[in-house]
Amino acid sequence: MSETASVGQGAGLHRPWQGTLEARVAELLRADEPVVLLTIVSSFGSAPRHAGTRALQTRHGFEGTVGGGILEAQAMKAAAQCLAEGRSVRSVFVLDASAPESDMVCGGRMEVLCEFLKPEQAGMFAVADASLMRGGRGLWVVDFGGEGLAALGETVVRPVRRLYADSAGAPLPVRVQEGMEEVLPLLEQAKGRPGMVETKGGTVYVEPLDAPPVLLLCGGGHVSLEVAHLAHACGFVVDVVDDRPEFANRERFPMARHCHALPGFARLVEICGVGNRHFVAIMTRGHSFDREVLEQVLVSRARYVGMIGSKNKREHVYRALRSAGVPEAELAAVCCPIGLGIKAETPQQIAVSVVAELLAARSGTLVPLRSVAL
Repeated sequence: MSETASVGQGAGLHRPWQGTLEARVAELLRADEPVVLLTIVSSFGSAPRHAGTRALQTRHGFEGTVGGGILEAQAMKAAAQCLAEGRSVRSVFVLDASAPESDMVCGGRMEVLCEFLKPEQAGMFAVADASLMRGGRGLWVVDFGGEGLAALGETVVRPVRRLYADSAGAPLPVRVQEGMEEVLPLLEQAKGRPGMVETKGGTVYVEPLDAPPVLLLCGGGHVSLEVAHLAHACGFVVDVVDDRPEFANRERFPMARHCHALPGFARLVEICGVGNRHFVAIMTRGHSFDREVLEQVLVSRARYVGMIGSKNKREHVYRALRSAGVPEAELAAVCCPIGLGIKAETPQQIAVSVVAELLAARSGTLVPLRSVAL
């Protein structure tokens, strides 16, 4: 392979990165590796992805994806050129359904910033990663310097990227801005989502730091292992807890952020720091452990709680918890049996059903899907 990845539709060069994109950028810049950050700053029509979608171009290839197909091929070509020339461009790519080279009938348009990053920006991206990992507030603001852009084409830009982040009482590193409250109106203008905003000084792009969801797998058996692989690939930070050290370790779960071995699953909520970013999947090795974990998690602020098992097991566990005084409304909020009803049988199939349910819970589309008979 050449130093810069070849570009073309279906090139198959979409390498994933471990952890957040911010962490990957910081790693590359600290190693003095040139990198171009691609960001979709606006999209229209049937473009495959929307504002806030990001990918990286390095001298070893393309990492991530901005949607695939012809539009991505065009973006990859522009990014490779930016990497070779050490410059940044703002481009509009249009998918014309009538074009001879197009086999698409939908059409679409997306505006992409190909941003050549500098080594001195490494610290800023590292701070952003740390903020994401602790669930802190933050906002990227990219100033285009008032330069306009034609309806179709490419404009060379010198973007100024700023990170606004909570200081949590500690001094912020150089290049990281204070004054989150002052820039929040920009995010309000963008309706809380990544996008372009008009200001007195020109057009800026705003993007909130979107802390990744955390999947806490309670139980480290064979189904959990398959769920961990797929959930991690789908953007979840994965933590694992089991009462047996041999089932909760980094050798078994190399994709996990934390592996906790807790005898009896004691103090699980406290030790695992379960909060409103957490999706909890209960898959322990026995009914009594499932009941113990569920009773603890129900008093946490977890965003989602699911438990593996049959309907008979559910009623057995719920009966014991009702007797212990757990309100019916709390039990009704638990997804049990866990996973969407696709008649899954193998660990791999169960993982698909579980992760699909997690993604639906994250997007707010779970209720109608769960209403289908399991």
